[in-house]
Amino acid sequence: MDANMDPLVLLRNEHEEIRTFLNKFEEYLKKISSNIPDEEKNNLISGLKELALYFDKDLEQHLKREEGALFPVLGNYIGIETGPINVMIIEHNHCRDLSGGFKTKINNFYADNDYKGLANAGISLSRLLSEHEDKEDHILFNMAEMHLSKNEKKDIAEKILTINI
Repeated sequence: MDANMDPLVLLRNEHEEIRTFLNKFEEYLKKISSNIPDEEKNNLISGLKELALYFDKDLEQHLKREEGALFPVLGNYIGIETGPINVMIIEHNHCRDLSGGFKTKINNFYADNDYKGLANAGISLSRLLSEHEDKEDHILFNMAEMHLSKNEKKDIAEKILTINI
């Protein structure tokens, strides 16, 4: 991405990547809660551990880009303390909490063999993320399109480029 790219296009593209990830994540969760041999479940647990790394890196980077680049500028028009941006921040924090809970379930899995709890924790996270992205794509980003100038978008794009983890 370069600073001349529309930051809303970038963020929407990241949402598409997250949706692709969530589809794979949900496939693993469905399999883990079905009646399959323990050896296959162990392979799925290993796969879920790898997928959980996505939450720590790629998803967290995306959330920080929105919080650090888009929200402050858009907040000048629609506010941050209440309204859509506030809801998005609350949901970001809820996603982080659910991700932490999911990772705890994975780390404790071999001690408790709680397939159902693991699947439920993952499904809760996946549903929240999916609903959250829909709100951003259809409400928040449309508000940004209405309010942000070309220069503000350029500034947001430049700021996004500095947010990497």
